[in-house]
Amino acid sequence: MRILRGPFKAYRQASVHRSLLLLAVACATAGSVSAREVLGGHEGWLDRMGAGVRELGRGNTGTALADAAPAAYWNPALLPFFRKTMVAGGAEIRSLDRNGGFLSLQGPVATNLGLGVGLVNRGDYNVTAYDANEVPIGTARPQAWATYFGAGMRTSRRNAFGATLQVYASTLDVGEGIGDVDFVGGVNLGWYRRLSDSLSVAVVVRNLGINSRLSAEFDQTVTGEDIGFGMASTGQDFFPKTLVVAAEWRKTLWDRPWAFAAEAMNYQLSNTLFSANPNHHAQALRLGAEVEAAERTFLRVGLDRLNPTFGLGYTYRWSRARVITFDYALILERGLTTFNPYAAGVKTTF
Repeated sequence: MRILRGPFKAYRQASVHRSLLLLAVACATAGSVSAREVLGGHEGWLDRMGAGVRELGRGNTGTALADAAPAAYWNPALLPFFRKTMVAGGAEIRSLDRNGGFLSLQGPVATNLGLGVGLVNRGDYNVTAYDANEVPIGTARPQAWATYFGAGMRTSRRNAFGATLQVYASTLDVGEGIGDVDFVGGVNLGWYRRLSDSLSVAVVVRNLGINSRLSAEFDQTVTGEDIGFGMASTGQDFFPKTLVVAAEWRKTLWDRPWAFAAEAMNYQLSNTLFSANPNHHAQALRLGAEVEAAERTFLRVGLDRLNPTFGLGYTYRWSRARVITFDYALILERGLTTFNPYAAGVKTTF
């Protein structure tokens, strides 16, 4: 069996070790206390990292952002509010040899209907792989890809609902399919409402599956060994159900238009329809702000689960009817010790 040493798997290995430690403590106390689930011990890390450069600059807040990209990723209920077709893309390189990027296409197809598709990628581009005897066997490029197909319908001038179908695939690039995931069938449901011209709210339920538990579960190859009939040993994991409650408030301050956003998230870490056990849930918070500091020039700041983010944006008008927007963002991770200044994106409408 081959193993990886690098950031792509470090989070899972640390989470497994913490889970085993908690389990040992629980057993030592006669099983009176159950081990607390750990969010990083489950698949879905790509889904939790956010997408979009503008959104990253404002704390990864895009659930209640009317023109978020990809809207199919953030909230499919945003799609019917697009008046033009938008094309957007971006890429980022983070410390520890991590890469990421996105592409999106979204726009109206009828008066009250919008469609969109978003492709999101994250991974590592330089991870040393070892065999079972701790001997280096080369460099791997573990990658994860998710495609989001979204549709949204307006039920009034201010209210809309939407749904997204997720197709996900990841590979550790270590051969024999170890750790690889192929999953089709994850569903996100979204709602968006403009309560007034200055306040919008949104709710999204992510990672629902098509079964009695509404669980987005999948099989994963855990060893490359033949266990009979030409089949490899597999395990089962799931994408934690995620509830996102978001709001955005727009206000003119000091003669400049501002936007303030907040998102509260709850992750259910048990593979059931619903668990009331608080040890089976994890919470997170995102905050963001954006101001048009000068004509068509934007400054952004945010806090993504205690990680500060900063961003810039500029919209260039290259004809009377066409504009192109350039976005830039950086994020500080690991208690401000990891500096990630390489994230840039571009988008336009037609």
